[in-house]
Amino acid sequence: MGPSLFPYLGAFLVGLSKAGLATGLGMLTTPLVATAMPARTAIGLILPLLCLADVLTMGFYWKQWDWKAIRNLQFGGVLGIAIGMLFVSRVSNNALSLAIGIVGLIMAVLLVVRERWYPDHVYKPSLIDGLLVGAAAGFSSAIAHAAGPIVAIYLLAQRMSKEAFVASNAIFFTVNNLIKVPPYIAAGLITTETLRHDLRYLPMLPLGVAAGWAINRLLPQRYFDVIVQVMLLLTSVHLIVTSWPS
Repeated sequence: MGPSLFPYLGAFLVGLSKAGLATGLGMLTTPLVATAMPARTAIGLILPLLCLADVLTMGFYWKQWDWKAIRNLQFGGVLGIAIGMLFVSRVSNNALSLAIGIVGLIMAVLLVVRERWYPDHVYKPSLIDGLLVGAAAGFSSAIAHAAGPIVAIYLLAQRMSKEAFVASNAIFFTVNNLIKVPPYIAAGLITTETLRHDLRYLPMLPLGVAAGWAINRLLPQRYFDVIVQVMLLLTSVHLIVTSWPS
């Protein structure tokens, strides 16, 4: 597959990850698209696709979200985006991706440990927990669209159903991504040129969302949890390997 096809595959993965395996695959999109164009162009091109995919996903999972589970996370996310945009041109994407990968790997291992030794434990986050995790997610999202593992860990630990997990994820990122649009435009990351490219890749979004929705319906809950955890683990390792200083 040539690099020119990577953005099409990236758009498909955006839809697939949003509607089915709501983390892991989506984090591969930015590095995938960045192989075919400059990184700054890539993140500006991806954001409108993320916004549209979130809206499509909410249509499939309408009113299945758990607002209480993400309310504090959402408020923290707004703060994190504000901080992230202040540093978007100063902070190394590689350094941030490496840190996210390491944290994601640690959290993935902890999730497996919890499943093995504490299968009945349900995490009940406090207000401070939600605000801090939300701020971390908003910051990493503003820099590199890389908040998927952070939010996934937070939601999976609360042991919600797969439908509530995907729907709550969609609600959080719909608000999160829409907030990012104005500062991205101001920073020159979203332009008329990137929007023209988005129109070219747009048809891949509903295909990915439909495929993700079908996978979600067919998978039993226990398999869904395992697959999300595996994708979280693989994505974290991928981030560490690709971001490690040479």
